[in-house]
Amino acid sequence: MNNFRRELIILGVLFVVMCAVSGYFYIQMENSGVDKVPIHWNVHNQPDNFAPPIIAALIGPAVILLMIFAAWSMANKKYSDPEKRSVKFIILLVASVFVFLNWVALKAASGYGTGEGFDISLIHIGLGLVFVLIGNQLGKLPQSHWVGIRVPATLNNEEVWNRVHRKSGRLMVISGLLVLVAAFFGPRNWTWVFYIPLFISMIVIIFVLPSFEKKKLDKEK
Repeated sequence: MNNFRRELIILGVLFVVMCAVSGYFYIQMENSGVDKVPIHWNVHNQPDNFAPPIIAALIGPAVILLMIFAAWSMANKKYSDPEKRSVKFIILLVASVFVFLNWVALKAASGYGTGEGFDISLIHIGLGLVFVLIGNQLGKLPQSHWVGIRVPATLNNEEVWNRVHRKSGRLMVISGLLVLVAAFFGPRNWTWVFYIPLFISMIVIIFVLPSFEKKKLDKEK
């Protein structure tokens, strides 16, 4: 448990922050004079699911509480030191991303009564940074049964694991940078094209690279 003490403290701070943010936007939603606010938007940036303001405000703190419980559970498992660093990184990254996305959602929900829409540019920025950070971490990820590209080819050979994760990391960084570019074009519907390289990269990373690197390594022997 001591090994995850810092992460649990940070998650606790994020919980307090999320409660403060949710409380602020709850007041804004109540002042907007609407009984229900959007909690989900479709691909056309139109709200398609609604809930009372109190429910919308409680979603964020509830998810962070679940993440605290998940981190506490994971703290009781055994990891190597490099593996531990990667697990901690992922826990804090996922929590931070959710706090950011929930802030964007609450911001849009609080402005629903005044016609303010969902700021899709912020989502492009947030997701783009996430993929860049994940890509940067992938290349450093040690062989693990907990995180990473866990397929037979990588789990059975450490060299294949290292090669796959180094190349996957580069693909993720490039894909993340392209997603960031989408933010410069605002809420236009066609900005989804900047996500195509990401989808292709995910297919290559999971279904192509492990087999390719394994065959390549076998030929080198």
